[in-house]
Amino acid sequence: MIRIQRGQKCKKVRRGRRWNGSLGGLALYNQGLKEGAEMKPVQLILDTDMLTDCDDTAALGMLHAMADAGEVDILATVVSSRYPMSAPVVDVINTYYNRPELPVGAPKNGAGAFRDDSSFLDKLAAEFPHRLASNEEAPDAVEVYRRVLEQAESGSVKILTIGYMSNLENLLKSGPDAISPLRGLELIERKVSEWVCMGGNFPVDVAKDNVNFTRDASAAVYTIRNWPGRITFAGREIGHNIKVGEALRQTPDDNPVRRAYQLHRDRFDLGHWNHHTADPSAVLYAVRGLWDYWELEADGYIDIQDDCSFVWRKKPGRNQGYLLQKMDRAEMGAIMEELIVRPPAGKPYREAIN
Repeated sequence: MIRIQRGQKCKKVRRGRRWNGSLGGLALYNQGLKEGAEMKPVQLILDTDMLTDCDDTAALGMLHAMADAGEVDILATVVSSRYPMSAPVVDVINTYYNRPELPVGAPKNGAGAFRDDSSFLDKLAAEFPHRLASNEEAPDAVEVYRRVLEQAESGSVKILTIGYMSNLENLLKSGPDAISPLRGLELIERKVSEWVCMGGNFPVDVAKDNVNFTRDASAAVYTIRNWPGRITFAGREIGHNIKVGEALRQTPDDNPVRRAYQLHRDRFDLGHWNHHTADPSAVLYAVRGLWDYWELEADGYIDIQDDCSFVWRKKPGRNQGYLLQKMDRAEMGAIMEELIVRPPAGKPYREAIN
């Protein structure tokens, strides 16, 4: 039997101003909360491709660091990739941060995207302790979503996608089952407060520049067009202009995020580990909100075409928005990098898990 070691319990933390209202405008954010107001941890499901890029590992490590600090409760971690080692690597990172019990789901029945240039994931899974041998051993991601949402309080859950929309499309299309009498659409309407989507180049996108949409284009188009609630987009242009990672060299060798960057960045022979922060930027917003990091373009929607190109159209009441850079990029990079390199609460797992 595996002995489960948990990280620190989430506590109420003191935060600065945080926009947490509707997308009707920025007035609610500017009013903010009183400085020092107590906030409950964000309840969050992470949906990652964990496929070809190392910043997914940084984003997940950063999320665990924020959970250790009491800022977020991680409810589940699912993958939208069919690559066999995607779910095991998520399991590796959850285990390193003393949360091996976190649900990990994977797409089934041919859903999700697949690429064969993800060999660094194979090495991570071979070198670090975890339980899942492959995606096949993970439960259906839609089942994980439905179970978590069924058990959640109304309007309490944020969903963060830093990959493809494959699982969300299938969740939207899911019907009543033994887990819940509600359709997926109804579960989302009742339980989800916000979908934070890392994707798009704003205000006008070129489809070829956005892999999170185009690698499963039909899923992206269907999900964006049919989502019943609030969507905030963290566009590619935000994180791709902020690069961090070099500080991971100073972390212990048993840190799987460090190893991911070493394997991924060294193959390009660049002489450094700095990499874009598209996914970590989305994590930062999903947990902390706007703060002084971003402003929000609201009162509109993305008019997405079948090839995933789109334009932003102004129209009140559509409940969509996208982030605009506010804080200096170097300062934001330092904030994210500190979270990425922060060690786990408690002693990391070092022994194999059977």
